[in-house]
Amino acid sequence: MHGLVPIIGSLLIFGGIPAIILTGVIMAFKNRRHKVEEHYKLISQMIEKSEASNLDFKAMAEMLNESDGKKKTTKMAVLKHLEYGALCSLVGLFVLIYGLFIHPIDKAVIIGGLLLTIGVAFLVMFFVSKNYLKKEIDKEEQQLAEKE
Repeated sequence: MHGLVPIIGSLLIFGGIPAIILTGVIMAFKNRRHKVEEHYKLISQMIEKSEASNLDFKAMAEMLNESDGKKKTTKMAVLKHLEYGALCSLVGLFVLIYGLFIHPIDKAVIIGGLLLTIGVAFLVMFFVSKNYLKKEIDKEEQQLAEKE
């Protein structure tokens, strides 16, 4: 049983993390492909509705921008720092604990310490930018409320 713990820890650290990263990359590509397919459908619908000589490319571009519906707001950008900070901190903490206590590996301690430091930096950036950009975030929320 005692020899099984380092093996399971190694599999989780060196197999689980790459699997999570690979899953994220695959999801990003699928999301991008879905957006391209939506844009293709919108363009083909616009072409079918109007004559070929009477296409308005400016209106088409505006419709495609509206179809995305995800204008990156300041609040979303600030929340990304929180997301990255929490993720890096947790992964760094787990790798650091693994490298210090479960199966002493110097490289795991270094990688865990770096990830933990990066995560803490993102969290500090989140709290600082949240307070610094509070007025802009409130202004954008009011604008979005007025549009609805």
